[in-house]
Amino acid sequence: RKWADHITVPITVEKDGEAQPANEGTALWRKRRADVTPEQYTEFYHRLGHPFDEPWATLHWQAEGTNEFSALLFIPGSAPFGPVDGPRESRVRLHVRRMFITDEAALLPAWARFVVGVVDTEDLPLNVSREMLQSSPVLTRIRKAVTNRVLSELKSRAGEDGFDTFWQAFGATLKEGVWEDHEHRQALAGLMRFKSSGAEGWTTLDAYVARMKPEQEAIYFLVGDNAAALAGSSQVEGFRARGVEVLLMTDQVDAFWPERLATWDGKTLRSVSQGAADL
Repeated sequence: RKWADHITVPITVEKDGEAQPANEGTALWRKRRADVTPEQYTEFYHRLGHPFDEPWATLHWQAEGTNEFSALLFIPGSAPFGPVDGPRESRVRLHVRRMFITDEAALLPAWARFVVGVVDTEDLPLNVSREMLQSSPVLTRIRKAVTNRVLSELKSRAGEDGFDTFWQAFGATLKEGVWEDHEHRQALAGLMRFKSSGAEGWTTLDAYVARMKPEQEAIYFLVGDNAAALAGSSQVEGFRARGVEVLLMTDQVDAFWPERLATWDGKTLRSVSQGAADL
């Protein structure tokens, strides 16, 4: 079932003189989206290792052109159980002609490792080697297409009510991309959400800039362990007294990514510990 559950050739195992089917023989990702029910999507999602929650987003498409492939990906509805410092590699499954090849093909960057699913192509040999996986131009193009599709889905859903719930589960992971993924840094930064000294709920960098004072030249932030404690700190109070908003950041990666992003919409990102003189 691990390797050949979805190939079209039926596989049977003889038991007590009877031939019993050993593989399912169907591949949802090869079907049209209109021919798959929500229940079938959820069942397959659970089989991929998420037995309790419902997928927050389902991406199902067939790519045509230079490289043809089918993909069925799920963005989970909640963070998985497990160690916080677990593997940072994507585990999306690579199939060739429905046959499972590996879940170590790095089909998505590390910042999208929460995505689960299958990518199936006929443009690779069944005996594809580990070396070929690393150097194949076919896989390079597939990786780019799959990454762009996931990013496009996140951008299209960023204005929905449920995005804040998604952000609380996976926001810290996306911030890693702002730190290490130059190609997608700007797009990922536009998705980020923050607590703030000057706004209720979550806010974005664009919303912060829209509220800036006319003479303000920097986006101010403070990093710590707890947003409520940061909001009440003496460092933030000096800015609040002058009507200057401060973003309150509490993820470990917040100590790193502002250095790489550096600016947003022409405004420098500056820690309040370095910006006191600006007041």
